[in-house]
Amino acid sequence: MKHPLLVTIFLGFACGVSLGATNVAPEFEMSFDGLYRRQSNVFSELWVRKQFDIHDYHKVMLAPPFIQYRPLMRPQNDANAPKPLAPSKPQQEALQTTVNAAFREELAKSKYFKLVDEPGPDVLTVRGDLVDVVSYVTPNTNPTDAVTVPVAGEAILVIELYDSISNSIMVRASDRVAAKREAEGETADQVVHATATTWARIFRERLDEAASIPMEPAHL
Repeated sequence: MKHPLLVTIFLGFACGVSLGATNVAPEFEMSFDGLYRRQSNVFSELWVRKQFDIHDYHKVMLAPPFIQYRPLMRPQNDANAPKPLAPSKPQQEALQTTVNAAFREELAKSKYFKLVDEPGPDVLTVRGDLVDVVSYVTPNTNPTDAVTVPVAGEAILVIELYDSISNSIMVRASDRVAAKREAEGETADQVVHATATTWARIFRERLDEAASIPMEPAHL
């Protein structure tokens, strides 16, 4: 399932409690898919299934991330300005391939979860979607170029965790991130690879933080 309004970064969830999260919101708000909103000083949005315990899982299976780009508009103060060009389909596919590879490579480095390709009772399906990616092709850029550079690596990283057997979602969290780096002297391909690696590293580090914290009692 794709979630066009969000892309998630994820910081640890133990026994239904997220690292950086406080008790469930006073209104006990429940999402359409059975998650409860939790207050958090880390994420703009955090939803957790009742009695979810990340320590029940020891393996992860990666679902390909979905990438959604910010729509490009002509500057309002210059009606004659050319409208920015959106990334072409080959450029989007190239970035998708790069991001997929970076996420798999980083998840394989996890200290607590083994990366697998088959579902199981102790396997979480994880996905880290990238929403509102700021990326464009300048008028001077060759439209056949293979890559498109995400500006400052800006995106909303939405991380979702699913039980791989039931396909039930357990956690959804989101916040804006920016993989800022100096691009001077680097090729577009190098910048894209570095940005994707940074996004993937953030994802993996937060997942490991989740597994390393002590279990806490659920408050739901």
